[in-house]
Amino acid sequence: MELNDKLTELYKFKQEKDRHIGRLVSKTQRFVREIASDFLQEKGYTNFRVGHMVALIHTDLQGSNINNLAHLAGVTKQAMSKLVKELQDEGFVTIEKHPNDARTLIVKLSEKGIDTMLDWKECTQKIEMTFTDVIGQEKLEQLIDLLSKITSYYETNNACMSDKAVLNLNLANAIPVKY
Repeated sequence: MELNDKLTELYKFKQEKDRHIGRLVSKTQRFVREIASDFLQEKGYTNFRVGHMVALIHTDLQGSNINNLAHLAGVTKQAMSKLVKELQDEGFVTIEKHPNDARTLIVKLSEKGIDTMLDWKECTQKIEMTFTDVIGQEKLEQLIDLLSKITSYYETNNACMSDKAVLNLNLANAIPVKY
């Protein structure tokens, strides 16, 4: 391919940049994080990051060990331990020793953690209402169904992403949000 042909092709590609799936998903994720951050700030959460939800959302009501939380969240045990420690320091979770294995810690939601999860439920509803205002309920349901199919496929088949890429993606989601 000649240089002029390559430049023409590149020009056409760049003209469509606002319709590239990666860019759209990334920008949408940023909007979701901004809406969530603003919502949490309005609720009075000052020392809490949207990334903390990675740990809280996967914590079973009966409690979870750090290894399972790390696996479910797709992060290292060390990263999850750090998140859990931050959540414990702020009173969102409690830590207990496993009754049958003193080396294993069990993470449980505290009352503050339960309240936070209920606030998060309200936050996700607000995000969905915001998007419904833009595209309508039916299209939002279609979007959720389509994204669910895509994520399910790649999670089930572990296709396309190395463990390191998944880890980096999840750690990027744990970056503090603006307040």
